[in-house]
Amino acid sequence: MRALLLAGVDLSLPGGLETHVRELALGLERRGHEVEVFARASKPLPLRIVESVEPRRYDVIHDHSGLVSPGRLAGSQLVQTLHFCVAAKMATYVRLGRLRTLANPQNWRAVGIERERAHNATALIAVSERVRGEFARFHGMDPARACVIPNGASFATPAESRTSLRARHGIRAEAPVALTVGSDDFVKGFGLFARAWSGSGAARAGATWVTVGGAAPKRSDSQIVTGTVSPQEVIDWIHAADFGALPSYYEGCSLALLDMLAGGLYCLAHDVGNAAEVIRPGANGEILERSARVWSEALGRLATRSPARVERGLDPSYDWGAVTARIEGVYRATLAGPSVAEVPRHSS
Repeated sequence: MRALLLAGVDLSLPGGLETHVRELALGLERRGHEVEVFARASKPLPLRIVESVEPRRYDVIHDHSGLVSPGRLAGSQLVQTLHFCVAAKMATYVRLGRLRTLANPQNWRAVGIERERAHNATALIAVSERVRGEFARFHGMDPARACVIPNGASFATPAESRTSLRARHGIRAEAPVALTVGSDDFVKGFGLFARAWSGSGAARAGATWVTVGGAAPKRSDSQIVTGTVSPQEVIDWIHAADFGALPSYYEGCSLALLDMLAGGLYCLAHDVGNAAEVIRPGANGEILERSARVWSEALGRLATRSPARVERGLDPSYDWGAVTARIEGVYRATLAGPSVAEVPRHSS
């Protein structure tokens, strides 16, 4: 099978969409398919990057970004993954008082594009039950038209030991470490987390808050921001931390949460994206209210008594190989000619 993945982003950068497309392309190639990617790459990658879209060259075109109008494609070609819902994210911002989101014309263009995608693709994949529901609510999409196949997770082992990584960053071996992953963007909720952290007493208890990502490395007495690191170092930090946190206000299907759970971290999260699908309250994490007070209490509690690592924090079906196989199944079903409703409605 010849497949083209449409991304329109720099695949050499970190990020959920970028990681998804990289892993899917490599996974499909390992399964014997010819894969090209319409995207940018500021650093060399083991992918075949193309600079233009010629639909006739491919059996399947898998759009991750709404870059190509369905009218340009053959009826059976277009598979669309819904990674997030802009309309739902805007509604979240409005509830939080960020009304300027309504004045941004790019947001409204994105809403129009995603509405077209939801109604015109031959096959639709939503990355979480929540995203599927959001497209039904905001765009009138029939939920039966989309199957749910989540992002994958890395179950890789660390390359650097917990002891070594902590020592390299001046963290005591016994100090509790809270981990967040991602850029310093309002939607990630790090502002709320910072307020909760300062009021929790965690720092006074000797705990350290580590953020993997951020614009540039920085450090204070109880906080470390690593800046951009390799995917392997993200895994290393997951295994060096004691618990993870996802204080985001909106997510489609958080890769950071999946990777932390796959690495055995007990995780705190808001009820966003896929959190309710993967967190088993009290077993591998907790769903918290969107409140600095509630987060502060939880952080103080876990900093005083760090949770044990979770032996099976995430089901193995989230492995990227398994996720790729499920997406390949959608390709085959689409090319075989069934209606989209007959494509298996995978859930996790």
